[in-house]
Amino acid sequence: MIQEIADRVFVELDYEGANVGCVLTDAGAIVIDTPIVPDEARHWADTVSKLTDKVLYVFNTDHHRAHIMGNQFFDAPVLAHEAAWKEMTNYKDTFIERTKNLFKKRPDIQKQLDQVKIIRPEVCFTGKLVMQKGGRELHFTYLGGHTPATSGLFLPKERILFTGDLVVVDEHPALGQCNSEEWLTKLRWLRKQKYAQIVPGHGPLCNVEASEPVSEYIRAMRSRVRSQFKSGRSKAEAAVVISQMLDFFPYRQGEKSIIEKRIRAGVSRVYDEMKAMYAQGQDNSKIAG
Repeated sequence: MIQEIADRVFVELDYEGANVGCVLTDAGAIVIDTPIVPDEARHWADTVSKLTDKVLYVFNTDHHRAHIMGNQFFDAPVLAHEAAWKEMTNYKDTFIERTKNLFKKRPDIQKQLDQVKIIRPEVCFTGKLVMQKGGRELHFTYLGGHTPATSGLFLPKERILFTGDLVVVDEHPALGQCNSEEWLTKLRWLRKQKYAQIVPGHGPLCNVEASEPVSEYIRAMRSRVRSQFKSGRSKAEAAVVISQMLDFFPYRQGEKSIIEKRIRAGVSRVYDEMKAMYAQGQDNSKIAG
């Protein structure tokens, strides 16, 4: 159900996958992310059309499927970080097929995905893009950590930050493309800010303190993978960490294999980070976080 969390700032937290948002200006709307399930994406587009007759941009907070699959249902250019554009230009038909595989037990959604087209960003930025539109100031800001493309939208007047997947609540964060050290640094920075409200990539609305469990998870992952690496175990052997991380956050019945796959990708990524840092001869204090 759509919520108005500030004047003309809307969020929808109940779709499959990532949270989505809509910020209205006098010139039109900025849509933040689009649902992964086509019928829900159509519903989101219909909902936005009842708020405004013009969408200026669809802003993708990163290139992952949970944020981009519904882009085609909006008659507006996509805005994203340059790294998201680079990733999305490489998406082929196999990307759609892999997405369908996530819904093996839901053939109705698989059928919907047959009609999906990947709409890539037309407008890109790298560090920060400040936009003045229709009497509203919008800051599109690189955040990083979760992926090289992860970005957020900050509304300075309302002090609201849409974080993308930099922050997720009560859910295993995806570390498969992360820079874990950068992620921890950015979350420490976040907790020093005085935001009125955080719209996370997944989960309920929150404040900056809600990012601490994500930091705890990343620190635990780094510590456990580091221990495996320093003990001389291979990346495959380090997969024992998966069972250690599985119950860190709750997950829905039937999703265990999906979460295990997500953790496995994180173990692989963090293992590579540890290997690279030790190979460079960095001391233990550098990788202790």
